[in-house]
Amino acid sequence: MAKKSGSSPLLIMAAIIIGAIASVPKDVWVFLFIIGGVVLVAWLAKKLLGDKTKATAESPTAQSRTAQRARESAQATGDLKTIRGRPEEGFASFRMDGAADSDEFRVPASSVSSSSLRWVPAGEKANVAGFDLPGGMVYIGSGPHDDYGYTEPSAINPKLGVTGSPVDWSVRLTDYWPSYSSISPDARRAYLQWLADGRRAPDANIGYVFLFFYGLERRVLVDLGSGSSEGGEIEVIRNEVRHLLGIYGDNNSFRRYASHFLAFIEADTYSTQAFTPDPPAVNSTLEHGYELPLSLKLGLGHLAVAQKPVPASWALAWALNDPNIYRRTPVSRCEAEFKALFNRKYAEDFGDGFVLRLNKTKLQVTYQPSSGALGRQEMRRKVGDLPDVTAVKGPIQKLQALVDACTTSLESYSRFIGRNPDKAQALEGLLQLPVELWPAPVRAELDDLKSRVGDGMLLMAFGELSGRLKSAGALSRDKVIGLARALESLHIGLEPDVLAGSRTPKAEDRVALFATLPEDSTARAGHAYRAAAVTLDLACMAVHADGEASAHELMSLTKQINAWAHLSDTQRKRLKAHLRLGIDQPATLASLKKKLEPLSEDARRSICRLLAHLTQADGVVSPAEVKFLERTYKALALDTKLVYSDLHASPAPNVVPTTSTTQATPVVTAIGATAGFALDPARIAQLEKETAEVSELLAKVFVDEEAHEPAQIMEAAPEEELTAAPGILGLDADHSAFVRILVSRTSWLRGELADAAADMELMLDGALEHINEAVLDALDAPLTEGDDPIEINKEVLEALPV
Repeated sequence: MAKKSGSSPLLIMAAIIIGAIASVPKDVWVFLFIIGGVVLVAWLAKKLLGDKTKATAESPTAQSRTAQRARESAQATGDLKTIRGRPEEGFASFRMDGAADSDEFRVPASSVSSSSLRWVPAGEKANVAGFDLPGGMVYIGSGPHDDYGYTEPSAINPKLGVTGSPVDWSVRLTDYWPSYSSISPDARRAYLQWLADGRRAPDANIGYVFLFFYGLERRVLVDLGSGSSEGGEIEVIRNEVRHLLGIYGDNNSFRRYASHFLAFIEADTYSTQAFTPDPPAVNSTLEHGYELPLSLKLGLGHLAVAQKPVPASWALAWALNDPNIYRRTPVSRCEAEFKALFNRKYAEDFGDGFVLRLNKTKLQVTYQPSSGALGRQEMRRKVGDLPDVTAVKGPIQKLQALVDACTTSLESYSRFIGRNPDKAQALEGLLQLPVELWPAPVRAELDDLKSRVGDGMLLMAFGELSGRLKSAGALSRDKVIGLARALESLHIGLEPDVLAGSRTPKAEDRVALFATLPEDSTARAGHAYRAAAVTLDLACMAVHADGEASAHELMSLTKQINAWAHLSDTQRKRLKAHLRLGIDQPATLASLKKKLEPLSEDARRSICRLLAHLTQADGVVSPAEVKFLERTYKALALDTKLVYSDLHASPAPNVVPTTSTTQATPVVTAIGATAGFALDPARIAQLEKETAEVSELLAKVFVDEEAHEPAQIMEAAPEEELTAAPGILGLDADHSAFVRILVSRTSWLRGELADAAADMELMLDGALEHINEAVLDALDAPLTEGDDPIEINKEVLEALPV
């Protein structure tokens, strides 16, 4: 009961309230609900607006970044009025002190007011956050934001916080486009430290250099460009930029902006500079960019105005520095050789040089400020009335063709020194260059050889010759052929004649050097020369049959060469060298057998009679000479008994046969031999007659061979066209066939490959080198590796189109 009586007042009050609410009319409740909703909406709107205003006030950096993105997007699409608007909208006129009216140009007018910024002139000190900043040339203040949330990025706002402890200025603490107002307190400390130190620390982060450079740009392009330009201050700023370039020019970005900035503010002085005969040395640190350096454009513009030919030195500088001219690896790897070859070919093609057309496009200096506050707009200034020669494609196309021709000539040498950088002056590499490009020490050796040869003949070991020309070792056949061609270009002939197919001399073999004439390259191609050479080979074998060649025999054959009037002087000189080597190193009967097989029996008989009579030139026929004659007669399918009848058929009188006590072979001796040998004019005349007859006979044989060879080729051509396989990587048919043999295994013994190459009439080392060069060019790796065994590169094998 106590609980019940205690709760009665609450129940009574609740009943009264409910009754009161129930008594309120419905229209009143609707009105109160509407009023409450309006008040709630107004309160929420006010709260949201207040939060946004606060966030904006507390985060200017975020707003700046948003504006930066909007600005960059507008620049990319061309929507900014300062870029795409009318000239009078958003630009300020700028004219350097002393420049002509035609030199006036426009820069984007900064929407950042300079009224709240103070420029500290050069030489005046300033103090910020306890740092004394000597030298001036900085902005100090806190300019208002522009329409995109920017302040002048270089402006040093003294109100912004700076870290109290020293900071390492070499550490990157700034973003790509730094601004003093947005960088961290640590970064501001490092920047002020760098300024206080005199702006000369080489290890300072490049962001601080750019921050300072932004101020120099603004001072020149905006403040001084508005009409109050002072030449003295411009010169101070110019010197400061040059000093900064000397310290921080290794940074590509700063080098490009600073060097172009210098060129821009100096443009008014360029048109009055005098033309120099030699092109200025292009400073690769300062001037390389996306167009031909201005220093070269100026000189070429002067040449165009004067209508004078472009000298080779200027053409070379143009070719080496124009980014529109494509230059392959040999240009840089073989720089000295390229320059020498370019100058030679330029003179051959253009004489004193080509003349540039006076085109209408005027030379301009362009500059795009690095500071984002200046709109990133490209600015231009004309350079007097000089034409921009790079606007015309014709000269660039001529230079490109010349560069390509020189590069092609240097490709093989470039590849050689790329693989063998320590052998750049070795003979193996130099043989892939024109002799005119060989280094001075090797050219001196060639000049000495030419002097020693004179109009005569010089004999030496082949190893001595290659060693004097700085060979690094044994030369392959291809290299020996290259050496022969190089000597021939200097009018020095080489025997044995590897250019005509003679065997490659070994290091210990003797070679003959002799003076030649320019037409000698074709002198040994005729059938008459080939016949005379075979005749001498046979004669050398005969006179050498007794173990030595006498002076009388050599004199007789030399006299015979002089008597061959149907041959030219050049051919006779080469035959004398051929004879001199043949006397020392006679050919073998086996090596001549193939050349003698087509001869008729009468022809073979005439040759044998010649050899029989030649052995008597010194007055004595030894047993060894008789044995040689017997072998020769047998090899030519003649009866060996004819040897003796031919020996006794000599026109010389008083020939008495005697028999040696130690050998059964007869020895023929001329009367008077015991008392001293004397040449028999009748015998020599007969020998000369027979030698001439044999040479004429062989010449007819070679003529017949040459007449039949084209017909045989024509008959076989259709079948060859049907069966011939295409060349591999540009190789000829023989080397392509050898490649197919190589890839049939993964490893070869050297002897096996040497036999295979010999069967195909290829020199193994030369063939491998030729094939590897082709494969290296196409697939960046050689096909074969090692010397014995010779391994096949499996990776290359998979990519090889065989």
